[in-house]
Amino acid sequence: MNQPANDSQPPERPARRKREAGQVLALFVLSIFVIIGMVAVVADVSWFWANSLKVQRAADAAALAGAIYLPGAPPTAYSTARAEAAKNGYVGGSGTSITPTQDARNPRRLNVTITAPVQTFFARIFGLHQINVTQTARAEFALPVPMGSPQSYFGIYQLTYKHTNGQWRTDNVRKAPGASGSAQLASQGFWGAVITRGGQRQNGDAYSPANNGGSANAQYDANGYDYTIEFGPGTTNGRVFLYDATFCAVGHHDSGSYLGTGDHWIGTSGTPVTTDFILWNTRNTPFDTRDDIRVTDSGTRFTNENQVDKSTGYIGDGRYGDDGYNGAASADCRSDADHNNWYRLAQNLAAGTYRLQVTTSSAGNVNTNAENMFGIQGVANGSATVKVHGTSKMAMYNNLNGGASLFYLAQIDAIHAGKTVEIRLFDPGDVGGDAVLRIKRPTNAGYTDTTFSYTADNGRSGTNVTSIQTASGGTNLFNNSWITITVPLSNLYGQAGDTLRPPGESQPGWWKMEYTISASGNDTTTWEVSIRGNPVHLVSP
Repeated sequence: MNQPANDSQPPERPARRKREAGQVLALFVLSIFVIIGMVAVVADVSWFWANSLKVQRAADAAALAGAIYLPGAPPTAYSTARAEAAKNGYVGGSGTSITPTQDARNPRRLNVTITAPVQTFFARIFGLHQINVTQTARAEFALPVPMGSPQSYFGIYQLTYKHTNGQWRTDNVRKAPGASGSAQLASQGFWGAVITRGGQRQNGDAYSPANNGGSANAQYDANGYDYTIEFGPGTTNGRVFLYDATFCAVGHHDSGSYLGTGDHWIGTSGTPVTTDFILWNTRNTPFDTRDDIRVTDSGTRFTNENQVDKSTGYIGDGRYGDDGYNGAASADCRSDADHNNWYRLAQNLAAGTYRLQVTTSSAGNVNTNAENMFGIQGVANGSATVKVHGTSKMAMYNNLNGGASLFYLAQIDAIHAGKTVEIRLFDPGDVGGDAVLRIKRPTNAGYTDTTFSYTADNGRSGTNVTSIQTASGGTNLFNNSWITITVPLSNLYGQAGDTLRPPGESQPGWWKMEYTISASGNDTTTWEVSIRGNPVHLVSP
């Protein structure tokens, strides 16, 4: 009897498949835990990273907000930084700390460190409930560039007049009452100047005149010019004096320049002139005038002035303005107490930084085209220091004699190494003959010509030059035009032993301008100096 062809046991493949399926399931379960763990790590790391950015942004904001109060008011800088951090959700306590400090190497830099706990999610399984985040920001405040004077006075020139013996004489200005030092002030080569609202921009003041030929002056600024007066620590009786703040028109020298401080009508003579002087406490925020406190002003003292100096010494050729006015209908100001004399604007000022605002924007000046010259001096008690200088922009007037004249231009600190200085000059060159200007850089050994490039809005330009010719044969080459000069500073500026302080200078970093002319004349110009870039900015360590 035949047996069946296949009487073996059934194959075991289904059982093997079951075992393999069980292994896959086990591996899948294990991988789920691994994936969940990876997701947990990624979630916690991402959360930590996001909060690190948030802390960094809060530190950046705090440093920028507080830096503007340096170097003069560190406590205010610190409290402002903490308040800004609070606005961004970080308040000291419960593991959070906000630590603002003034940089030991650069007093204009504020360092802010914020430490805050970041709560974890999945890491709590391993007992890690929070991780501390620490971020630091550093912000630097580049103060407005001081201009025109490293001294306790600004805009002081010399008085030119005709002596009783018939000879022309020039006298230095005596110091303000109570000021220390010599009895007379060394000339700075120019007077502070301002043209009235009804004047013309082309006469050299870029901002105060409302007119530009037959059109409006697009740069007209009713706020006028600001000058900074710094009273150092220990000041309890700071005083501010103005020299010849009154408008008192004078005649011409034989050379064509004006006598005295140079007050004169440019347009219709005999029209009243008003000049306002206002003193503000800046509260150590020179870029923000919104929080300034008005200290005092000149009131109506220099309002609606129609007067000329009719004394023999200042009558000159008998012309008090450019249109040949003889002064018959104007008052005689030879005995005006403020003419060629000091007027005390303020006293009993404490240490701090003050802003002197000079304007001619009053309604009474709408139809008046005239120019008023003045000087400023700060006086402090005891050994307290005083500095007076232009702030970012200034207008100046000078009577120039043939030859070279030197003026203080601006103070460029060593902290600006690697940056670019921008100098803007408006309408230079209203002189007879030829005129050439040069920029002088300070070094330990003295002053040296610097190389610069320039462009003007009348199309003239120059690259890597050391001079600019501003007049040729009595023709102003930049009439009613701005010249923008750029000077790149090397990374070694003020480094490697260069103190930027030439022999005889009281402060480091003061640049000068040399103006050489072939014939005498007088010139009003507007100056601006700045360091390119945001004045308040974050810096790397």
